[in-house]
Amino acid sequence: MTKWILLFLSFQLHAAPSPDPICAKAPIALHKGPGTQFPVSWKVGKFMPFMKLETKNGWVKLQDMDGEIHWAQPRDLSTSLRCVVVKSQVATLRKEPSANGFAEIKTLDRYTPLKKLEAEGEWIHVEYEGGGQAWIHESNVWKPAKISSVTF
Repeated sequence: MTKWILLFLSFQLHAAPSPDPICAKAPIALHKGPGTQFPVSWKVGKFMPFMKLETKNGWVKLQDMDGEIHWAQPRDLSTSLRCVVVKSQVATLRKEPSANGFAEIKTLDRYTPLKKLEAEGEWIHVEYEGGGQAWIHESNVWKPAKISSVTF
């Protein structure tokens, strides 16, 4: 029994480097591989969030909210922007961080990218294409987040 306890206590879990959140700076075409010779996999709007997995041959490997893999050029991406994307089929926008009052644009469809401005409780203040601002409940969006490694 003592052997098992010592073995357990000396165990360390080392995770691979975790992906980093990254956002599209402008509308861009993503590719299926690291180069323009690869077919376009998806055309996305400004503020579309991804997880940055690696860099290869001057291209960045990305993962979207559905787990799909795409490639983009670094000049089209930013780690300083904070962004989210609508993950529900339709998301309601509000004038304030509560279920009261609709915003100028009342709803957004799935895959609509948004710039995150601030958060208040379970509500996120966002900017949508065209510069309008509203509040959206966090349950309606996917926000990429860096996961820290764990050591025992």
